[in-house]
Amino acid sequence: MTETVPARSRWPDGRPFALFLSHDVDQIHDRELFRVLADLNHVRRIWTQGEKGDVALALRRVARALVAPKPAEKDFGTILEIEARHGFRSTFFVLHDPYWSRNGPRYRLTCPEIRRIADLVRGAGCEIGLHGGYLRFNQADGYRESRAALRDALGVDAVGIRNHFLRFSGAETWAAQEAAGFRYDATFGWADQLGPRDGQRLPFVPAGRSILELPLTVMDVTLFRNLGLAGEAALDAAWRAIEPVVQAGGLVTLLWHNNYFNEPEYRDWQWTYERLLERLAALKPWCATGVEIENHWRAVAENSALDAPQASV
Repeated sequence: MTETVPARSRWPDGRPFALFLSHDVDQIHDRELFRVLADLNHVRRIWTQGEKGDVALALRRVARALVAPKPAEKDFGTILEIEARHGFRSTFFVLHDPYWSRNGPRYRLTCPEIRRIADLVRGAGCEIGLHGGYLRFNQADGYRESRAALRDALGVDAVGIRNHFLRFSGAETWAAQEAAGFRYDATFGWADQLGPRDGQRLPFVPAGRSILELPLTVMDVTLFRNLGLAGEAALDAAWRAIEPVVQAGGLVTLLWHNNYFNEPEYRDWQWTYERLLERLAALKPWCATGVEIENHWRAVAENSALDAPQASV
């Protein structure tokens, strides 16, 4: 990809790089049948398939969730407090798909807890986008239905999307998202490795499309589950993926799931997020929601009389 927007004009107030904090809301209830079964299945895979993980920690989390579950809103309050320390705001991608489906959401948009969470998030100046359902992948009609469901249940007119499980198939995905009315996507990344997919360190408009892509840099599940890292090793690995994007004056995108905050058994996940934000804040980035980044990037391209960077995938 050839960069067309001069580095000094990329981000507001001359900030050296941009930061996009995001959270995929797969589940909100601690004592939820699917989550308990998922944890037990994780234990089974550790024993039978060699999946990376800690059996004792997973079983401890199941016991705690059954005996003393967290309030649904607690994790979101924690996330907002951590980010507010640095004046940061983020985007929460809310999942919509059939409730009982495999890989579906573990809550309904009509439940009172998700409505309170939506009010809490928006009250903090954060954005709500759509977490595109596993069963609606690449379906323009399905994406439209999900946008309408968010609008009806939460009063949210989502303009941004990230697909569940980072499901992505290039032009077909972008075409379906665009047809459903989305202005930006944040799916473009890897689940099994760190760093920007195909080296994309900046937002880009795919060739022949109008939707803007905000590439992923680091996801929590990649660090701790897929790569099996912990503590300082996880922090160092994440920073090695982030640093080249910072040095290039690009867009650093972090994805941290809400349900791994306030988890004694998975304390490294929250600890690493807090340490990363401290390091990033010291470098004085422009931190914004997805829609703010999308609006800014298009305005810069237009005002520069230049096309936004494009890539064919």
